[in-house]
Amino acid sequence: MDDIPSRLSRRHALGALGSAALLATWPASSRAQSASTATRLLVGFPPGGTADVLARALQTRLPHGDAPLIVENRPGAGGRIAVSELKNAPADGRTLMVSADPILTIYPHVFPRLPYSTLTDVVPVAPIASEPVGLCVGPMVPAGVRTLADFLAWCRQHPKEAVYTTAAAGTTMHFVGSQLGHASQVDLLHVPHRGGAAAVQDVMGGQMASTVTSMSLAMPHLGSGRLRALAVASPKRWKRLPEVPTFIESGFPAIRAEVYYGTYLRAGTPAAQIEQWHQAISTVTRSAPLLAQLEQLSLDPMTLPQRDFAALVRADLERWGPVVRASGYSADD
Repeated sequence: MDDIPSRLSRRHALGALGSAALLATWPASSRAQSASTATRLLVGFPPGGTADVLARALQTRLPHGDAPLIVENRPGAGGRIAVSELKNAPADGRTLMVSADPILTIYPHVFPRLPYSTLTDVVPVAPIASEPVGLCVGPMVPAGVRTLADFLAWCRQHPKEAVYTTAAAGTTMHFVGSQLGHASQVDLLHVPHRGGAAAVQDVMGGQMASTVTSMSLAMPHLGSGRLRALAVASPKRWKRLPEVPTFIESGFPAIRAEVYYGTYLRAGTPAAQIEQWHQAISTVTRSAPLLAQLEQLSLDPMTLPQRDFAALVRADLERWGPVVRASGYSADD
């Protein structure tokens, strides 16, 4: 979910462009208030992952008055430590979190003792980017298997090889594979890895038949001949792979999943500050330098009004509940 290398050859040389214009509109009271207090962008994963790369892109472009704007990595517990840090921060608009959505939309159904509530402890501010999830196969699966239907037929004929691997248990990818198994009545064994890169490498190396993965992670390998995309879980075909059908087109209308990355504040932050951050982040997301960076990362830019982003998070929180329960999976901690 968050182990995609940045794959960037430069560290945002154009990052300062646009920030000066944004700073001119930043309220003077906020600039004065910030003079002695750093603003933090929390990330629940180590440096180098997608959320970290996006946080650092915002860091170089967002207005922040006279105080530093710092990225603070709080890795551990699959991103939950960062959410707890946000929950316990003052509700003063000086601590934000950059995160992928499953930490707030799927984890509440996975972890029985989660130390935060998506609905009462955090406020969605602005989305940044999204990407589809997809199913890819490697050389273990014959070249004649060209469609999702072909793959499922092959799995029925080779039940011991009917395996899909993912970045980790309890993720979007895990439950997309679970949905596919239930809907197709094919017994697909889930094998979680410690990161999506390892999962993709095992499929490319012929150790595993398939992976459900973030498509930005798969993209660099799809031309190698060792990884083939059979379906994407976006509502419509992905612009970067227009020849690859959706799960919906392939006969599975309930399988729809995109991972999106966004910014969050602690609940209780004044509405004016929430709107201020929303406007600033959305302006950066629409800027040419960030759009170019997202293209390099195979991520799709995403902007929504703040109320619509909050509604999306609430809807996905509700939507994933039945999927997780149907899988029978529950984390131990």
